Amino acid sequence: MTFGVLFSNADNFAQMEMWRGINEFAREQDIHLIAYMGTYQSSHEDFASHLDTCFKTIYESKFLDGVILFSGFITHLIGGDEVYNKYVARIPKHIPCVSLSHIVPGVPSILADNIGGIHGAVDHLIKVHNKKQIVFIKGPDGHQEAEERLVGYKKALADNGIAFDDNYILPGDFSHEGARRAATALLDFRKIPFDAVAASDDITAIQVLTEFKRRGIQVPKDVAVTGFDDDRDAATFIPSVSTTRQDFRAMGLESAQKLFKLINGEEVNPVTYVPSVFITRQSCGCFKRNFSADVLDTDDAGATSLTPYVLKKVMPLFPQEISKRRAQGWVANLTRLITERPFRKNEFLTMLDEMLVGYSHRSKQYAVWHEVLDALMLGTQRFFREVENMNLVLETLLRATALVNDISTNEDKARENLQNDVRLALRRVTSALVLIFDINTLASELCRLLPEIDIEMALVGLYGTPIKSGDRTASRNIETLLGFDGAQRYNVKLHHNEAGVFSDFSSIENFDFFRERRALFFIPLFFRNEELGVIILPYIPTVTIHAYETLRVNISTAIKGAELLTKIQTLSITDELTGLLNRRGFFQFVYSRMEHIRRNAELIPTVMFMDMDGLKMINDTYGHKEGDRAIAAFAKILQDTLRKEDIVGRMGGDEFVVFSSVRQRETGAQVTQRIRNRIEEYNAQNLHPYKVACSIGSVVLEEATKECFETAILSADAVLYEEKMEKKKRGISRPLGV
Repeated sequence: MTFGVLFSNADNFAQMEMWRGINEFAREQDIHLIAYMGTYQSSHEDFASHLDTCFKTIYESKFLDGVILFSGFITHLIGGDEVYNKYVARIPKHIPCVSLSHIVPGVPSILADNIGGIHGAVDHLIKVHNKKQIVFIKGPDGHQEAEERLVGYKKALADNGIAFDDNYILPGDFSHEGARRAATALLDFRKIPFDAVAASDDITAIQVLTEFKRRGIQVPKDVAVTGFDDDRDAATFIPSVSTTRQDFRAMGLESAQKLFKLINGEEVNPVTYVPSVFITRQSCGCFKRNFSADVLDTDDAGATSLTPYVLKKVMPLFPQEISKRRAQGWVANLTRLITERPFRKNEFLTMLDEMLVGYSHRSKQYAVWHEVLDALMLGTQRFFREVENMNLVLETLLRATALVNDISTNEDKARENLQNDVRLALRRVTSALVLIFDINTLASELCRLLPEIDIEMALVGLYGTPIKSGDRTASRNIETLLGFDGAQRYNVKLHHNEAGVFSDFSSIENFDFFRERRALFFIPLFFRNEELGVIILPYIPTVTIHAYETLRVNISTAIKGAELLTKIQTLSITDELTGLLNRRGFFQFVYSRMEHIRRNAELIPTVMFMDMDGLKMINDTYGHKEGDRAIAAFAKILQDTLRKEDIVGRMGGDEFVVFSSVRQRETGAQVTQRIRNRIEEYNAQNLHPYKVACSIGSVVLEEATKECFETAILSADAVLYEEKMEKKKRGISRPLGV
């Protein structure tokens, strides 16, 4: 089974967490994944769309069983609901879809509880911190999740008896620039009293905090601020951002499960909401450890002993990848040891150490173990009658905290060392890529360089002509395929313009898509405003998503550099008037072709030297522009008459030369006659007040060597001269019709 996943942009914490949830399910079920990167972020922090190519590839797919759409992150980038829904509607009916973070008509959807999430944040500001004048910064107009968050804000005000005031609503768009505009409007133009700001997302919240800090407004002393998303910067920003945490991984997991059911013909709920939890931190005025609000406010009256008390406190905090049964077993065993008589300190610490090692194989989020130990400390004091030696237990729990710190620190060091190794390897790879200005070199270097960063597969498809960004009418035909898959190498021209080469991998010779479980990224290749092609890379958890972006940029630059160099080289060997090879280019290609002829005894090399008849008279009578038209017309006749493998050049002025290879000596004469016949056909059209004519000298090379070729050129010129002299004698050296 193969799932497609349509991203907006993988360099986004929320989307990557969803992807990890999807990948977790796919790995367990042995499902292939292909993630299509719909946009990329430019240096100006705006987004350039690659969605047309992604959708086109999905439409044409012959092997996708279903698609997960990150709709909430794409809709506003593609023109709003109406435009986006039309794109989705074109996905073939046999490919079921699931939508994330946005409701799409007729498509089962997974959403975070946006209303409850914002309600929890605003309710906390009112009840815990006594805030009454709360500004709300919205998300993009028409964005479903943004509209739901506004509803949650209004509901929290109403539930607490605070009248809604439209002056306290500021526009936003989930971007840095939008947040700056909102902060400036609030501080410089609105002139309203406020004691808190609830932002629709963490990017906006952090930008508002930055602007407040710049203007000397202290948070949370002067004003409280909350965000939404629990982005990766929220916990490390100073002050740390109080925010609503969406369980993005759970949403991704739920979307994969729902798509799996659809493919297997099962019914699913049209809309599924995943709970959101408000996390209190410094920016709202909470300086305690980062307990989630719902756990802090838990009613403990029903807990009658240590075990249920601790379980109630910590079970909601364990990450999704830890099964409920396993977590309950860990906590119950720890509480059992605490209440045993006598309490055995070493046994408790040994068991905890074993638990931490087992936990490390499933998750790296060790903060939950601090919460477990805090809950054990509080529970031990509350249910002291169950504990024989409370002082020894509390002392042991403090020592246990050091165990958690040790494994967490070691994990951080190991992760940092791994990341440093990856960065150094990536630096070596990108340093090599930036020096490549040739497609063939790029093809071989990808095979050599990418395995250094554990990437064992890469397929690059290049368009014949770069496409201007946003050109939806352009034909995205892949003409060149290069890259590798393990030991298999690719560097081929696709003669039939196989645009669907990445819609159906079976069209790639010797590529076995199904030889192993695949999790692939379908990434656009852009250089400034030009779309060059696409690259397929495997998802490697140890390779940061930033590395993929770095590779995209450097490979795109190498491709563009190769294209520009090819143009320069072409100009240096091409005749500007006719498009044929100039003298330099002709000799360069002939010497290369003779290497091939020497290896094939059946081929007989021939040289034809040609001189246009009466070009001077055309120039004198009709002007040099008309003379140039006659030269271009004769060049076109040669191109149309001769084979693609024949090498045609303009030596200068009215002199042309052809290098050909035939299998029989008489065939050379046939080629000459074919040129003469084509000239007669052209002249019969009466396109000019004169006739195009030429003299031809043809010579067979005795050997395919440089010396024989140069001798043959002189011989052909001599034969041509004899023909011209014969024409003069017969009085036909002037172009007919002049």
